[in-house]
Amino acid sequence: MDDQKSLEAQLLGDMGYEDPRKAAQPKVQYQELSDDQIAILQQQRAAKGQPPYTDEEIAELKAEFIERQRTQAMEAAMAAQAEAQKAAAAAMLAEPEDYSQPERKPQHEALPQVDASALLEEPAPEPERKVVFNQEDLEAAKMSAAKRASDSLKEVPAQTAEQQKRAREEMALLRLQQQEELAAKGFTTSIFLTVMGVIAGALTIMFAAGAYPDPDNVVGLFKFFDKCYLLLGVILIILAITVVLRVKKVKGMVNFLFALNAILLIIPGSVLLLSEKKNAPGGIAVCVGYVLAIVLSFVIVFITSTSDKLNAYYAKSDIMYD
Repeated sequence: MDDQKSLEAQLLGDMGYEDPRKAAQPKVQYQELSDDQIAILQQQRAAKGQPPYTDEEIAELKAEFIERQRTQAMEAAMAAQAEAQKAAAAAMLAEPEDYSQPERKPQHEALPQVDASALLEEPAPEPERKVVFNQEDLEAAKMSAAKRASDSLKEVPAQTAEQQKRAREEMALLRLQQQEELAAKGFTTSIFLTVMGVIAGALTIMFAAGAYPDPDNVVGLFKFFDKCYLLLGVILIILAITVVLRVKKVKGMVNFLFALNAILLIIPGSVLLLSEKKNAPGGIAVCVGYVLAIVLSFVIVFITSTSDKLNAYYAKSDIMYD
């Protein structure tokens, strides 16, 4: 009985199957990214005007460097295994019956060299493409364009003297219509200026008629200026009316006297106001009228000097005042 079991063990031992995948696998040692290679990558990045790699980016570069080696090693191992299988199949067909397979020894697989510069994520810039025109073709195109322009001018028929006269008349009529429209707007502006001028003159008169805290002790110079302001206020009202009437001869005087009124109200009017009239009964109303008179005077001077609408209104010749 024992002899039978021993025989079966011997037979089973001879029929045992050895999985080739359990054979000693080659030990792979991957190359790490050195400090010199990192320095080269930093220099290349600086040459492109980019910020240096951070610690996180360097760690990613190292991991990517090892991963590329692992990928290439796997591809090389698969290719080597395929070649080995192909060679083993050929050897089995050609080997004699007494062939014994040599003992397998672990080998260190040589890793393929990986270029560290391949880790740069920015692709090399493509050369700029420039379109080059043939100089002769360019000159020919210019001459052709000039010829077409000249021919198009020749195709326009020359105007007769009557047509030219009619064109001038139409242009003059168009300018006259535009001037009339501008003058119509200038009439509205003149009404606006007349109203402001009347108010400014009335406020100047009100300032001149303002009371004093002690009428018996008023300085003579102050009384003189009151008379000047009173007269100037009356004149301003009259001149304001001439604006809407479009009296051309006094247009310059309108600008001058309203500017003079604003200046005289400031100096010496401010001294008169601050020293005497602001403390009298109704002083608040006098102060408000004083400020408005100055502002309105400056506004009238500015509009009469710069308004194209008002100038077009004054340029009309269908009125008796010139």
